[in-house]
Amino acid sequence: MINIRYALIIMLLSVSILSTKEAFPQDSKKQTEYAKPGPYEVKSLEFPNLKDNNRKNRRVPLKAHFPAEGKNFPLVIFSHGGGGNLDSYIYQVQHLASHGYVVICIEHVYSSNKRIKYYMSWRGGRMRYKEALCRTTRDPEAILERPKDVSFAIDQAVLWNKDYKEFAGKINTNKIGVIGHSYGAYTTLVICGAQPILDYLEPNVSPGKGLAGDFSDPRVTFGLAMSPQPPGGTFFDKDSYKTINRPLVGISGSNDTWKAFDDKVMAAEKRWQFWKLLPNGNKYFLWLENADHFSFCDNSKAWIFPSKSRPDVQRISKAMMVLFCDYFLKEKEEAKDKMNKEYANSLCGNVVTEIQWHEK
Repeated sequence: MINIRYALIIMLLSVSILSTKEAFPQDSKKQTEYAKPGPYEVKSLEFPNLKDNNRKNRRVPLKAHFPAEGKNFPLVIFSHGGGGNLDSYIYQVQHLASHGYVVICIEHVYSSNKRIKYYMSWRGGRMRYKEALCRTTRDPEAILERPKDVSFAIDQAVLWNKDYKEFAGKINTNKIGVIGHSYGAYTTLVICGAQPILDYLEPNVSPGKGLAGDFSDPRVTFGLAMSPQPPGGTFFDKDSYKTINRPLVGISGSNDTWKAFDDKVMAAEKRWQFWKLLPNGNKYFLWLENADHFSFCDNSKAWIFPSKSRPDVQRISKAMMVLFCDYFLKEKEEAKDKMNKEYANSLCGNVVTEIQWHEK
C-alpha cells in the first residue's frame, strides 16, 4: 500500500513538473511577441519649455516615454506629422517603450497643431485647415528646421543620460533610431541623408532651387518612415534619395494618398517611386493593402480622422517598430528571423488583408 502511495506521489510530481515546463517554456529564451505590449512598465516625462540656444531660442518641446526600471536602453526619436503634437502617436510610442526603448517625442512648433490653429485664426490669416496645413509644407522654418529639432532632441538625451535623475545611465546614445509619419516621415528621411528641395519654400531660401544640402545626423543608426514622400511634392525630387546612407524602412498602403506641389491629390501608388529611388543596402518597403493615411496615427482624438483600417494598421505598425528596432538597435538575431512577408502577413486583419514585403 505504501509503495502504491509513493508511486502516485512520484507520478503527480512528474505531471506537475511537466505542466510547469509547458506553461513557462524557457522564460529567458521566450520569443518576443512584437504586436503585444512588452515586459516593461512605462513612465513618461514632459519638457514643454525647452529651447535651442543655437537657433535663436527656438522652442523644441519634448516628451519622453521610458522603462521604469533598467539601464542602457536604445534611443528612438519620434517625429509627428503635420498638425500633430507630442501625443499624436501616444499608443505606438508607449508600446515601443514597453519593449525596452527610451522614446522621445518632438513637437515641431512650426508645423504642429498649434501652428495650424494660428493660421486658421484672424491673426494668422483665417485659413482653412487644409490651406494652413499646406502652408507649413512650404515654410522654411518647418521644412529646414525639423531635422535640427531631431538633433537637438538627441543632444538633450545625451545630457540627460549623464546626470538627470530619471535618465542617468538609462539611455544607450550609441544606438539611435528615428521614426516618423507623414511630415515626420520627411523628417526621418532627411535625418538619414535625403536632401530636401528649395523650389517651393516661402519665403525663398538661396539659391532658390535644387537640393538644400545635407541635414543628416551621423548619430542616427536607422530610420522608419510611415507614409514616405515620393518626388513631385514640395519636399523632394528624384535626386533627393541617393544620399540616404543608413538602414531605412518605409511603410505605406494602397489608400495612402498624398498631395503634389500644385495641391492636387495623387494616387497612393506614386509612393512606389520613393522605393525605386532608394540606394541598395538594408532598405525595406512594406505595402499594406487598404491602409490609408490617417490609419498610421492613433490617440484619444484620432476619431476626428476616421479610418476603417486603423485597428489593423496600428497592430502591424507597432509590431514592425519593435521588430526593426530590435534588429537594428539591439542586434537581435531573433528579429531577423521575423523580417519577412510570412510574419508580416500573420498580422493582417479584416481590413488590411495583405502586406507586400520588399527589401534590397
